[in-house]
Amino acid sequence: MMSNYPGISGIHALRESLSFIQKSNLPIGRDNRNRPSLMPFGTATGRNAHSKSLYNTHAGLRSFMVTPPGKILAYLDWRTQEVGVAAALSGDPALLHAYRSGDIYHALARDCGLTADPDPAHWKKHNPDQRQRMKALQLGVNYGMGIASLARGLDRHPLIASGIIEQHRRTYRQFHQWRAEQVDAAMVERQIKSRFGWPLRISSSPNERTLFNFPMQSGGAEMLRLAAMRLCDAGMVPAMLIHDGIVLELDNLEQVEHAKEIMRQAGRDTCKGLEIGVDVDQMLVGGTRYRDKRPDAIKMWDAMMRTVETVRAAPERAVA
Repeated sequence: MMSNYPGISGIHALRESLSFIQKSNLPIGRDNRNRPSLMPFGTATGRNAHSKSLYNTHAGLRSFMVTPPGKILAYLDWRTQEVGVAAALSGDPALLHAYRSGDIYHALARDCGLTADPDPAHWKKHNPDQRQRMKALQLGVNYGMGIASLARGLDRHPLIASGIIEQHRRTYRQFHQWRAEQVDAAMVERQIKSRFGWPLRISSSPNERTLFNFPMQSGGAEMLRLAAMRLCDAGMVPAMLIHDGIVLELDNLEQVEHAKEIMRQAGRDTCKGLEIGVDVDQMLVGGTRYRDKRPDAIKMWDAMMRTVETVRAAPERAVA
């Protein structure tokens, strides 16, 4: 909805940011570091939960982070982690092929008839908004998104949405069968477990989408925990654990490559040998300010800084 109406998206971002600023109780030490609460197993699926962190609010506010002098700030994240977990655990050959081929969101856009561009890299570069929409829709269809919700997300007629869901079922037949079997088994056993044994005990009338969602979310949680423990063992303590990524404060590029390999190995161990790619979302050298790449985040930060300068709470920035 908001992606179709940029004005609404901007208002939502402003309200979210103001609410966070008004209620903010960020623990900032004398060394000017924010140390948020990190709670492993903080959600029903075993995902890490964090609070009192800049990652609890709009992405534009993350630009308050500045890389310490002499250090490298690396934000590493797993590539389409949940889709990779779904492909590995279901063993669906079509989904495995789509994941290994590169950009699974490009494949969905082509299936939806939203692009005829055969080059995933070219499409990604020139259609960032559409790719973000495909990301949400890919996960939504995997977790049982209905026809009405998909139609709204695509801004298309429900008949088109119905056709897309049916195409997804035909294309990834084994995945859909595996997903249904997972739900049936959970209803019989009154619980569902992650790959490494984290259980979710269910009520007499559980939400079906929660059961659809659990294997992928719990798999991502286990991947993150495994990588975090191994990074600590290697002397690289994460600065922040995020949904499907890790922020690290490192000394050199060799450590960055080592951290990436540790994360890739955690992905392989969680996903039965399937390579889950690790991308460098941000890599900043000492003194550089973090800048989220999304357009709405850039606009929000710039608007905040202009306001601060207008009220003379900060010196004006030099114009390049």
